[in-house]
Amino acid sequence: MESSKLLTASVGVAVVTLLALMYWYQWSARTLTLSEVDAYMAEIEAQTQNPGPQHDLPALRKFLEEDDGKPIYTANMYDFKDVADYPEDSGFSGSGEEAYDRFSSVMIPLMTKRGSHPIYGSNWADEANSKWDRIVIVRYRSRRDLADLFATEAFAEASLHKWASLRKHERMLVQALHIPDGRYIAMLIAMVAGVVVYAASRILLTRKWRIELLEEGSDQ
Repeated sequence: MESSKLLTASVGVAVVTLLALMYWYQWSARTLTLSEVDAYMAEIEAQTQNPGPQHDLPALRKFLEEDDGKPIYTANMYDFKDVADYPEDSGFSGSGEEAYDRFSSVMIPLMTKRGSHPIYGSNWADEANSKWDRIVIVRYRSRRDLADLFATEAFAEASLHKWASLRKHERMLVQALHIPDGRYIAMLIAMVAGVVVYAASRILLTRKWRIELLEEGSDQ
């Protein structure tokens, strides 16, 4: 009877874990309405940080208005300055790469909160064929999430580090057909969670039975 309850609880943990991960990763994405695009654009245009995000606002609006609710990927190529070009009163210094890492330390939590994450990054590229210092591919859960991230004060303020770091930057937006998404990883994590709960509970239950048997033996 206890084994049956244990198995049921383990399956329940796996199912709840999978549902939570899928909601975070995909199910909470919704297509933007035109009124929501207007609201996000108003927030972004009102940002006063210097240097600030420096968006191409007409292109961004068009991109958001064409939202289909599906995930998007950005393929980013970065060429860093040898010395970060901060304003004199910023209080920051260092190499271009160090400045960009400060920007990344803000971006990663903002992306994670919105079901988005890097899927590939490398600081190495063949110098014979490429002059880029870093290549990063990022998956965003939806255009809504990207707009929501752009509208945050944290992103606008962190852009100081981004623009101080870069000599050159190119970005390509794609909707991938062949890049594996995280649903398989979510299923694997859910299965592992269920197995771990089952195994740990089984060990505890076995110990409980052994203790009860020893206590019964000592009473006799």
